[in-house]
Amino acid sequence: MIGQKAFLHFKLRTQAVAIGERVKGGTFRPCIETIPTSTLKGAFKEQLGPEDVVAIGFFDKETYEKALFTYSPFDVVLNTSKLPITIEYLKPKKGSNTVVADIFMPKNEVAESLITSMPTNISIGALKSKGFGRCEIRYEAEVTPELKVGYLKGRLLEDEKESLGIVKIIKASYGYLFYPKDKITGVYKRALFEGSIIKGPEIVIDGAYEYDDYN
Repeated sequence: MIGQKAFLHFKLRTQAVAIGERVKGGTFRPCIETIPTSTLKGAFKEQLGPEDVVAIGFFDKETYEKALFTYSPFDVVLNTSKLPITIEYLKPKKGSNTVVADIFMPKNEVAESLITSMPTNISIGALKSKGFGRCEIRYEAEVTPELKVGYLKGRLLEDEKESLGIVKIIKASYGYLFYPKDKITGVYKRALFEGSIIKGPEIVIDGAYEYDDYN
């Protein structure tokens, strides 16, 4: 089928992970249940260097549940603790040893080189200094998913849609994701969020769109 794209499938496993957009002010930070392309880009850039990697991830709902973690950030200038912040995170569901996620990376020369060169462990999300987000990652297989029309189930930077095999945006749900420029700084870029109606690979779709005029 014209437009079909090959992906490399990786499995990611962790004991605790907190992924959420940066919030200025406020004392509660929710955790999202997918892994945006920007989060993985930052993780791979930190581990692998300057090579830009496009990848998107989805947690297996059968392997996790949500929990809360509260801590008080320390202000080194004033030598005092700030107002406590509560962060939502994912932990293994009862009966599951780890939180599991599927990572999909468009097949290309850089991606293929990662099959043998990628470290077996990476860190993603927030609170890394407190032990969150330490993940084991393993290559599974190459997949070539069918194209379907449906609702996007993850978050990706708008300029990455072609790389991820999305051939048509039927109705967009836009937001912004933090794009890392280095380990410290970055900018916010427009992104496609969950609920966008697209034509693309079935691995990024959750629920078919009822009207088939776009197939």
